[in-house]
Amino acid sequence: MDDWDTYNVFRRKREPNLCCAVPQRRPVPEFIQGETWDFALTIADPVTVPLGFQPEAAAEAMRQIGYYLFQAFPRRACEA
Repeated sequence: MDDWDTYNVFRRKREPNLCCAVPQRRPVPEFIQGETWDFALTIADPVTVPLGFQPEAAAEAMRQIGYYLFQAFPRRACEA
């Protein structure tokens, strides 16, 4: 990926391996702004992505819907 976005990653409280990545330059989706999700970490470069995060899929998701849902492995990979 040529142009790397810095992503804020949120994890679902009851399913901590379910993560949502949102570029810092974009607003956080409304479904994240509630009691169901927690901020987990920031991905500042492609070297630090959690296992399960696919940069190419993330870029396509940003073009289509503005955020990227993914399963992190191991279960707590989305935690700082």
